Amino acid sequence: MNVYDFDNTIYAGESVFDFYIFCLKRYPSLIRFLFIILIAWGKYKLLLLSREKLVALVEKYAQDFIRTVNNVEDMVEEFWDQNEHKIKRFYLETKKDDDVIVTASLGFLLRDICRRKGIKHLVCTEVDTHTGEIHRLCFRQNKPGFFRSDFPDGKIDNFFSDSMNDLPMMQLAENSYLVRGEKITPISKDKLK
Repeated sequence: MNVYDFDNTIYAGESVFDFYIFCLKRYPSLIRFLFIILIAWGKYKLLLLSREKLVALVEKYAQDFIRTVNNVEDMVEEFWDQNEHKIKRFYLETKKDDDVIVTASLGFLLRDICRRKGIKHLVCTEVDTHTGEIHRLCFRQNKPGFFRSDFPDGKIDNFFSDSMNDLPMMQLAENSYLVRGEKITPISKDKLK
């Protein structure tokens, strides 16, 4: 099977950030979260944000975000109506029936686009859209455990990601690839040790 990260891998951008900007246009009061999101995103990309701090941050602000955005499900559908075109061509051309997405992104945000694109398997972060509580944080070193939990006998032929943050998943795969735009570069086994 082929396994893919989502953001900046098969989706051109950061879906959670794009969704926030999309919601901000309709709910300007969400501007209060902008710097918090930018700082957290930067720390995540630089491997400076621990799992515990990420959980605390998301849960602290998710409830307020959910209270502000009246109907999250409708907003998600509208978001993908406008952003579905950001699924990369390389993925659409190589997509297979047993593909798996393993991502830190939010399940409530990705389920609609997975349905639209015929992606049947999603391993992701789960946040309750009513309470803001995190039920599962699919983040860096947690990804392999959640993948194995959902696919105990799953053999990863190829893993694709935009970042070495996914080293734990790369180490499970027969072959790993770094994705930059539409360019796919194999990662040598030496770099995965």
